Amino acid sequence: MLEKTKYESIVLMGKITCGKGTQTAAITEQFGGTMFSIGNKVRELSEMDTPLGHKMKDAYEQGLLAPNWLASYWMMHALLHRHGDDLLIFEAVARKPDEAEIFHEIHEWTDRPYIVFHLDIPDDMVRTRSAERNRDAVDAPEAVEKRLEEFNEYTTKSLEVFRSHGKVVDIDGTQPIEEVTKQIFTYVRNEN
Repeated sequence: MLEKTKYESIVLMGKITCGKGTQTAAITEQFGGTMFSIGNKVRELSEMDTPLGHKMKDAYEQGLLAPNWLASYWMMHALLHRHGDDLLIFEAVARKPDEAEIFHEIHEWTDRPYIVFHLDIPDDMVRTRSAERNRDAVDAPEAVEKRLEEFNEYTTKSLEVFRSHGKVVDIDGTQPIEEVTKQIFTYVRNEN
């Protein structure tokens, strides 16, 4: 039987390879809901043989974040049209500060409670995990460095937006996977 949580949106944020996807899957298995990933949307679009797909593929392989307008569109569509009051577990949404402000504003306006988990790992661990994973072009050393640069330039500011609203829980992502999961579940459960 699935557990209950007061949250209608749970957000996982952090650098590439910090464990967002793993923890998103664990939350979905324990609490239900629907997983939503901007990264998955970008990968899907970049496989399309269209001008937009080609542009997205180039940006993705360089390690660039999706444009604000596209990421915001996908996020708003998920929140306002597709899932209503369902639990949504977001993997790496609102990675730019403008997107974070929109995300927060939608949740405030619709009385939709949310929490953000920041899985923090050092840059050297990102490099090591990316080399070991070697999933696709984004794990190439040049793309990893660009992704770290994008995280530091944009996503740290998004985290500050969420932090200013009291929504961020920082978790040491260097811990064993099970320990990270345990800490996330404790927060999700204790806030009921």
